[in-house]
Amino acid sequence: MGRIKTAFRAFFRALGDAELARNLDSVLDGTVPTTAGAAKALSPPTAPVAAEPARKPKPARSEALTLLETLQREGRLIDFLKESLDGFSDAQIGAAARDVHRESAAVIERLFAVRPLSDQSEGATLEVAEGFDPLRYRLTGNVAGKPPFRGTLAHHGWQATKCELPAWTGGEAAARIVAPIELDVR
Repeated sequence: MGRIKTAFRAFFRALGDAELARNLDSVLDGTVPTTAGAAKALSPPTAPVAAEPARKPKPARSEALTLLETLQREGRLIDFLKESLDGFSDAQIGAAARDVHRESAAVIERLFAVRPLSDQSEGATLEVAEGFDPLRYRLTGNVAGKPPFRGTLAHHGWQATKCELPAWTGGEAAARIVAPIELDVR
């Protein structure tokens, strides 16, 4: 049975390769083919090497930094968080926080359109069925046994209904800059 398999293999390989067919003829005629031809005729076919999948080039900048830059540029969030609040009154802090809150909220809305996961009001009773998604529900308190679980809604959760971050157009050298130096030229 092995010879039949070999004959079929030789037949089909010879059909697709003229040089191999000539070398097989030489072997069958009892003459020795050329060294390179003999090696080809007598060696098993090589399996085609699978091409390595094309790798996407690593982006010059993380999307997280682009988001942070946008929150700084439009809401001055980093300035607010990095500023020491020790020398300011509560009224001054509140006034600054109001601006940062409004502008940062506008960025989040524009880029992510964040909406509550649950339309129930906080404090409402909610039941979580067996097979619930643990990324959608975080159970706290006295969690024991198997679902269904009943509890009081402590937070309705959030979900992004879109994700439209601005595209980074800068170069490699500026990839980690979140806010440029501002210089007031006089």
